[in-house]
Amino acid sequence: MLVITLSSLLGLVWLGQQPRDDLGVASFNVAPEVWVPYVPSDDILESTWFCPGVPATGETDVGGAVIVTNTSDQPTSARVTFLSDTAAARTKIVDVPAFDRVQVDVDAEQQGTFVATSVEILGGGGLVEQRAFYPASAGLGQSVTPCSINLSSEWYLAEGYTVDLAEQMLLLSNPSADQVVVDVSFHTASGTIEPSVYNGLPVQPYSVRVIDVGVEGGGARGEASVGVSVRAVRGALMVGRSMTADDDRRGGTSISMAAPLLADRWWFADGVKGPQASERFSVLNPTNEAVTVRATFFPAGEAEDVAAEAVTSVIEVASYDVAVIDAGALAELSEGDHSAVFSTLDGRSIVVDRALTRVSPSGVKVTSIAAGVPERRDGLAPTSWLVAAGPSVEVETGLVIINLDNVDREVSLSTYGSNGLVAVEGSTKMMLPAASRIVVDLTETEVLGRPIAVESTGRLLVERRVPSADAFSSAWAIAGMPCC
Repeated sequence: MLVITLSSLLGLVWLGQQPRDDLGVASFNVAPEVWVPYVPSDDILESTWFCPGVPATGETDVGGAVIVTNTSDQPTSARVTFLSDTAAARTKIVDVPAFDRVQVDVDAEQQGTFVATSVEILGGGGLVEQRAFYPASAGLGQSVTPCSINLSSEWYLAEGYTVDLAEQMLLLSNPSADQVVVDVSFHTASGTIEPSVYNGLPVQPYSVRVIDVGVEGGGARGEASVGVSVRAVRGALMVGRSMTADDDRRGGTSISMAAPLLADRWWFADGVKGPQASERFSVLNPTNEAVTVRATFFPAGEAEDVAAEAVTSVIEVASYDVAVIDAGALAELSEGDHSAVFSTLDGRSIVVDRALTRVSPSGVKVTSIAAGVPERRDGLAPTSWLVAAGPSVEVETGLVIINLDNVDREVSLSTYGSNGLVAVEGSTKMMLPAASRIVVDLTETEVLGRPIAVESTGRLLVERRVPSADAFSSAWAIAGMPCC
């Protein structure tokens, strides 16, 4: 375990904020606030999870799966509905043993350019994540993203890239019985583009609609940076993004959820600057006023060393525009790992995405794209996070954990065995110093392929490093119920 001090600034930034076969009709969750994916309370009778979509074209090594995990002490069933852009929706019932997980191969059940899923867990006690697979020169590439218990009428993507042969697809999925109608806007360096073909665009019930952001004549081709806004004028939906590129800065496929809200603060647990990495942050301002954004990076420092000074960059983001910060171009930021937080004093007005590319020793590039974790309106944060299934192989520094509080906390790792939670040897009551982060190895046999729980005596964030080809991609764990 490596401890990295972020300095008290991290805690103060957070604490100083004032609180502010038969297709049936899905039973959707009623959540108090749209946020990042999180596990609902234990007393919910049924939870429904929405996954953005995986490719299901039938090509070799192209496909995906959903992992359905049961965290209760009773066996349960889950109804998985497969939504396609080319075929009628269909369902499958799967049984999930107590304290166990089941993998459902999406591309084996349904065909389509992309297939999204909704998963209804009877009894409510569980969580769902999505895994997409693609061929790479050094094995099978993997992109992991949590699924969500929330649909939304608005979605935002700050990161976009349609240069040369790069492909960016919007995945609009409607798991309900009613048609959803959306307006789609692209935010580029030359201004906002609102193609008429995407104004009042219908998304039919139980279906997926795929939009090529860079399509000639109706999109934003050749853009090094392009943001996207999707607003439903009727109904609510799930929106995801598939990005594929292979050039001097990016590689592989990354599929993730869009952000369903605007916020004034966005956190990133992991990040790296170095010759074998490329990292940029895209800040989207989809409002009608310019905003000032402060990006603060916290370089990693060994526990026995004094932490490096936080590095700050301030940028202006014009109305309906995207601004980019390249971590590698910040001269003051030292090479190595870091965490980051982006904040604005101009209200809940921005979305921040990170595009992080790691290069393996064999030269394989793996790019991961995801939004940060936004501060909630109610100021609450979770004290636990879950992973639907651990890695299939040992991963050193497999989890990155941030302490959001300005006091020392303890954090423990457990896996789900046949009788419930079992502590992971050597990973219990680990010290999580105030406003600091630790990285934790996932190398014990009991964590491989098993559901993992990360529990703390205080508020925390947890990000994962996921094996992909012979490199790593990044993904958030799934938050426990925000409580504190």
